[in-house]
Amino acid sequence: MNLALSSGLENGLSTSLAEHIMADATADTLAAINTVQAALNVIATLQLTAFRYPPDYALKNGTNYDYIIVGGGTAGSVLAYRLSSDCKNKVLLVEAGSYPPFESELPLMFTTMSKMPYDYDTSSVNDNYTAQNLQDHIVSLTQGKMLGGSSNIGHMVHVQGDPHDYNNWANILRDDTWAYKNVLPYFKKLENLTDPGLLASKYADLHGIDGMIKIARQIADVDCFYKKAFQELGHKIVADTTSFTSSLGVTNPLLEIGDNLRQSSSLCYLAPAKSLSNLCVALSTTATKILIKNKIAVGVQVVTSSGETLELYANKEVIVSAGAIHTPQLLMLSGIGPKSHLEEKGISVIADLPVGENFMDHTGLAVAIQMESDTSTVPAPNPFKFPVPMTALYAALNSSQTYPDYQGIFLLFPHDSAALMQFCANSFKYSHDVCNKFAAANVGRTVLFAVHNLMMPKSRGKVLLASTDPSIEPLVYTGTYTNEYDLDLMTDTLMDFARVLKTKRFKARNATLVDTGLCPGLHDREFWKCYSLAMSATLWHYAGTAAMGKVVDSDLLVKGVRKLRIADASVMPTLVSGNINAAVTMIGERAAGFINDD
Repeated sequence: MNLALSSGLENGLSTSLAEHIMADATADTLAAINTVQAALNVIATLQLTAFRYPPDYALKNGTNYDYIIVGGGTAGSVLAYRLSSDCKNKVLLVEAGSYPPFESELPLMFTTMSKMPYDYDTSSVNDNYTAQNLQDHIVSLTQGKMLGGSSNIGHMVHVQGDPHDYNNWANILRDDTWAYKNVLPYFKKLENLTDPGLLASKYADLHGIDGMIKIARQIADVDCFYKKAFQELGHKIVADTTSFTSSLGVTNPLLEIGDNLRQSSSLCYLAPAKSLSNLCVALSTTATKILIKNKIAVGVQVVTSSGETLELYANKEVIVSAGAIHTPQLLMLSGIGPKSHLEEKGISVIADLPVGENFMDHTGLAVAIQMESDTSTVPAPNPFKFPVPMTALYAALNSSQTYPDYQGIFLLFPHDSAALMQFCANSFKYSHDVCNKFAAANVGRTVLFAVHNLMMPKSRGKVLLASTDPSIEPLVYTGTYTNEYDLDLMTDTLMDFARVLKTKRFKARNATLVDTGLCPGLHDREFWKCYSLAMSATLWHYAGTAAMGKVVDSDLLVKGVRKLRIADASVMPTLVSGNINAAVTMIGERAAGFINDD
């Protein structure tokens, strides 16, 4: 199944791929994507999804609201819906982007969405150590800049995480509020499980059935082969990794796809709020400062799409849900952050807090395995489904451990696949040399593209202000492998994963690791340590920069400043075991619960 953006692009990338291998298939892919993106930009001007959402609200200087929410992304959409559901609340949602583009609703299209106007596309600072085989030697930090935020641009994998993750949060905070047994009801509140097999299984009790976001598995005929290959290595095949005891095993992951549409937070939470007259949604409006008097948040300063600067006031709370990169930026611009850094920038310090520190991401990379020969006709892709078959593995190196050390997401690409090149060049943004080697391996052969990542890396980066000008993106130091433990663990987990090449099933299909040419020698420990560093990339799971216990308390209130709350991935004290969108949505639900309780 090829991922086709249009019949023209499919012809340009699939049927002629073999002819271009000796040239630069990656350049061809990126050029074709640029052409399609230009067309999509024109279509975006029609605002084809605007009919689903509340209209763009015309702001007036000095207006009062009960709640002002900064950021209409994953968690912000949840909060806007939940708070405005009480008709006594007047709620303002401020979003720097606009309506989601039409293509965001089609599960097939997500590989086209990076580096578009609705992607912040912040870049990491080149550390001259990691990411050196990515384009420009930097990490392109894709983030959604639109209603629904990154829930409209991510890969739609829905996973709660392991109970150990949340129990660890509870231990860090010395507050049982965040233990798994206490966050599970909020996961169930957001979920609408539609998968018939899981609804009839023991896993049904761990999922919601009438929540806002529809979730289900997408199972292909080939999945059984790959699950059984990992079973040969001792991994359990499970219908779902959601569990009170252990999330280990190989499975078909749940996807946030329902009714043939991506189940983004905007579609699932903001669209139902369209008719609420007490919800005001201000688009293309950037919050530049939190207004604080006597250490009480009283409102926000914003710049509108017309360039007008306004001050808006909150009677009850200001809630920041701008994400793990832009939440710390706004806090620091407002005088909340590390004293030395703020003073260096000439910003008056209101609260000396470690804002911007503790930046986390799932340390990840891609491994390509060339599988069997194939010349069969590939059917046209279905735009309403995830583009290729996918299985997931959650594994621990220690057999007595109940929570995973690493996650593997395995995507199976048919021969001569346009989709493989799009994943490599436009999603992961590997160099032309790397992607060309993957393309060459894909000529006449299927390729298993393994997205391999650590669940709980110890390395930490940071976010700093590049300028006091809010329009200038902050500096992001990813910190990848700054703790050598992570490099060693990545090496060990890759060696553990690579055992699959020796299974009878993989041998029967003449499976071979695709050589990137970056690391010499046999596939021994030194090879995999070299590979870990050479192929280091991002999983787009940024978190931790306003962490609970450090910047906010366990009710998500900013320490030292009243009536100011944070609700997004930045509050995570540690990462969770898997893709983080479900956890961020849960945090939005939890924040709404805290506010309603107050």
